[in-house]
Amino acid sequence: MIHADDSVVAILDHKPATVGHVLVIPRVHMAGLADADDAVGTAIWRAARRVSAALRASGLRCDGVRLSLADGEAAGQDVFHLHLHVLPRYPGDGVVVAADWKKRSRDLLDQDAALIRAALAR
Repeated sequence: MIHADDSVVAILDHKPATVGHVLVIPRVHMAGLADADDAVGTAIWRAARRVSAALRASGLRCDGVRLSLADGEAAGQDVFHLHLHVLPRYPGDGVVVAADWKKRSRDLLDQDAALIRAALAR
C-alpha cells in the first residue's frame, strides 16, 4: 500500500501500463463516479495529487502524470468498483490514448452545454 486514509487507499496496479502505475480506490464499494459523495470525491483527488507529486519526486521515470477514470462499460471500465489510475508518463512509454477528435461548432457546443446545465439543475 502506498497511501491510506479513512476514505481511500492507493496501491500499485498489478498490471501496470508503466512502472509506478498507482490506483486510488475508495474504501467503500461504489461502482461509478456518480455513486461517490463529495467527501469521497475530494479524497480521491487529494490522494491522486499527493501520489502524482510523489511519483515525480521518487526517482522513477516520470516526466508527466496522466489521471484516468473509466466510468461505465462504454468508457472501458472492466472492474466495477470506482478507481482512479495515476499513471507516470514519459516519451516513448508505449501508452497510447487514441480518439477521433472532431471539432464542433460553437452553436452545437452551446446546445450540449444547455442540456448538461439542465441535468445539473435537476
